[in-house]
Amino acid sequence: MERFRILHTESSHGLGGQEYRILSEAKAMSLRGHQVVIAAPGHSQLARLAIQEDIPCEDIPIGISGWGRLVPAFLSLIKKHQIQIVHTHGSQDSWTASVAGRLSSARPVIIRARHKSTPISVSFRHDVLYRFLPHAVMTTGEAVRQQLIACNGLKPDAVFSIPTGVDMQRFHSGPLNVALKEALGIQVDLPIVGTVSFLRPEKGLDVLIDAVSLLQEEHSRVCCLIVGGGQERQRLVEHIRQRNLEKDVVLAGFREDIPELLNLMDVFVLPSLEEGMPQSLLQALAMERAVVASAVGGVPEIVRDGQTGFLVTPKDPLALADKIGQLLRDPAQRNMFGQAGRRVIEQAYSMEAMVIKTEQLYSSLWAERAKRAA
Repeated sequence: MERFRILHTESSHGLGGQEYRILSEAKAMSLRGHQVVIAAPGHSQLARLAIQEDIPCEDIPIGISGWGRLVPAFLSLIKKHQIQIVHTHGSQDSWTASVAGRLSSARPVIIRARHKSTPISVSFRHDVLYRFLPHAVMTTGEAVRQQLIACNGLKPDAVFSIPTGVDMQRFHSGPLNVALKEALGIQVDLPIVGTVSFLRPEKGLDVLIDAVSLLQEEHSRVCCLIVGGGQERQRLVEHIRQRNLEKDVVLAGFREDIPELLNLMDVFVLPSLEEGMPQSLLQALAMERAVVASAVGGVPEIVRDGQTGFLVTPKDPLALADKIGQLLRDPAQRNMFGQAGRRVIEQAYSMEAMVIKTEQLYSSLWAERAKRAA
């Protein structure tokens, strides 16, 4: 396999599944001998994590004033690092890095990543961004790929689905950490319904809280563990107070011990209103957690209803509570779902599978570039 010089670009200052995907992919590709550089705002969370992982990171200007400086900045980075693959992720960086790639005498391959399942409006502007500037578009799930083909007119052979991979050695089930449960203020004998999510409106966490309120009518006590930080925290605190669930819902905030926290959960819940291919869901399945998830975006590709978990319609706390309750009552079914989920991740969603598919995509696009140059 040829070794490539790769530039990942991201204009966001925040941290979510998209930024974690960039980081994990860059780290995995570096370990396989590729030269990877991340271009991101210097004070962004992605830049901070990249530096911690010893991944080269270049500071780029972002914001209104950055538009006029980004194309020259990316041209300079492509030349400096002799970049062969420009892999863009955010909005502002995708426009400017793609233009820079097209202008560069190095003629790098340009790939536009699409992580979200939110529909893209049909417009000339988006035609340029997704059809004409990049050589290919990469999505994190087949549902998003099909949406781009059907609704936005992208050619099927120019859109590729490569789901985010899971580190199978890090994410695996283990003995219950009683001390961690107690440190979170959760009674040892309480069942835990939980999720790992950035606190954003589209994550549907208020629906999960409503479902927990309904569950209390059936179970004497159920603890809901929500791991993650974000803009919705205060609103969720108010929602929890309105439902009189202050003793039953734990907002754990941002944490890095995700495998240990997932291991505490009897049922993992993804109540999202929209999704691409959520990493926390893949990780929960790798941890052999039974799941209940909204049937949105790429979720039905990995949660096989009645086999690895249950799918429900979004914004339906009653349906969510019903399926969670069913799993809480049936440990054997939880165990069966968990084992089946682990097998699904091992077969198709491991970190190795993601990296191999990405390498194959890079190689095929680089070979096509060589043909065009001949």
